[in-house]
Amino acid sequence: MRRRTVLAGGALLGTSLALGAGRAAAEPAEPAETVIIGSGYAGAVAALRLAEAGHRSVVLERGRRWRITPGGDTFATPERPDGRAAWLPDPRGGTVLSTGVLEAFPAQGIIGLAGAGVGGGSLVNNTVLVAPGEAGFRRALGGILDYREMTEVWYPRARRLLGPAPIPQDVFDAAAYSDARDFADLAARAGYDPVRLDLGVDWPTVRREIAGAAVPSAIAGHSMWGVNSGAKRSVDRTVLAAAEATGLTEVRPLSPVDSIRLDDNGYRVDYTEITETGAPAARRTLRADRVVLAAGSLGTTGLLVRARAEGWLPGLTAEVGRRWGTGGDHLVALGGFPARSAGQGGPAHVGIVDESGDVPVTMLGFPLGTTLGGQVAGGVLAVSDPPALGTVRYDAGVVVEWPAQHPALTRIAEAVRVTADRFARARGGASLAVSGAPTTSHSLGGVVLGSATTDSGELLGCPNLFVVDSALLPGSCGAVPPALTVTALADRCITTVIERLDH
Repeated sequence: MRRRTVLAGGALLGTSLALGAGRAAAEPAEPAETVIIGSGYAGAVAALRLAEAGHRSVVLERGRRWRITPGGDTFATPERPDGRAAWLPDPRGGTVLSTGVLEAFPAQGIIGLAGAGVGGGSLVNNTVLVAPGEAGFRRALGGILDYREMTEVWYPRARRLLGPAPIPQDVFDAAAYSDARDFADLAARAGYDPVRLDLGVDWPTVRREIAGAAVPSAIAGHSMWGVNSGAKRSVDRTVLAAAEATGLTEVRPLSPVDSIRLDDNGYRVDYTEITETGAPAARRTLRADRVVLAAGSLGTTGLLVRARAEGWLPGLTAEVGRRWGTGGDHLVALGGFPARSAGQGGPAHVGIVDESGDVPVTMLGFPLGTTLGGQVAGGVLAVSDPPALGTVRYDAGVVVEWPAQHPALTRIAEAVRVTADRFARARGGASLAVSGAPTTSHSLGGVVLGSATTDSGELLGCPNLFVVDSALLPGSCGAVPPALTVTALADRCITTVIERLDH
């Protein structure tokens, strides 16, 4: 059985279907050297590297800019939710429309999560910035990337850009991080070697939270809502800020892209300026020499499959829309492991890798701070290595097909259950629930490097149209969260593009 999901207007694609994509813009086309669509890890790196090389770019971001305020009230919290939390939710649910920071789109058998705002997914993720081990890398990415090149060149560059560091001992020992110590202790009792994860966190600010000098946010497990203290090193405040400081990068928030079309000697990008309630304010057009897609796996792939179906980009190959996957996410609840412990410090902290079976399973301590979509709060995120069996296509809407009952996927779910049971037995209980991946925040693939694109991410059949984001990775990332790999790969792709421009 195949799971078929139609993403409603706006889901992961800005608001293109809701606002009438494809209509002629009211304003004449504005020239641009490079248009970057999306401002997360990949878009920020592309903007910075272009600026460092002296090239101008316009970055179009569907969401708003989230500036950390001295009062610590930038984002909503689970204790006081409001319109800042959710991206344009269905008004039939009684929620006022708002361009909130996190989109959770319900689909048959899965809930997809994505950030919305300047900074993209870095605003709402748990900031885990790790590279897959060699075996995992070669298994998931060996067909498209060279392990030695990535480990010697691009991963180190990504780490220098993002500045990750593991949780310091004094923070780990704080009362707010009892969940971290509990997870590490449980992992050790289960026979694993717990490792402190590299995280994109400003630990001095976390210390200020612990001391009561900053609003509790990271220590309260609010990462998926946004961190009000400023403890999260999201790219809007690091990589993208550095690009903007050059004066060569212009970021336009609340500007979801409606369409990309081939134009004379370049591309036409139609977008809509919207208000913070999602209402259309004006339609605009940019005429670009080149376009860099960095809207995330579903955002990028969705724009492209529609453009192909509508005849706007006739050169796109049939490979666009293929080899999509969930990144291997599984939420796990453990018997005797409270859904919300006394200390919910995060964004993340400790992880283990279980390679005892034929399917690798990584378990990560992710305090969520609250329930989301009826799923378990707290506990563990398990990540594995699913094959890229999904497809994305356009049929009066963007359609995602995922064969959730495929034997290769049920085998992964069973491997997660086995690892979870090992944890649970160490605790003296049994696993309460092991999901078959009801939630994914790590959608990958759809425009796979070397299949739908050249080795630099240039789309086959569409010169000067590039993909640099998670759409390039075929469904998984070696059983780890993909943020560091996405950053490294974006750097690799855009550096190649710049070398071609400058010679």
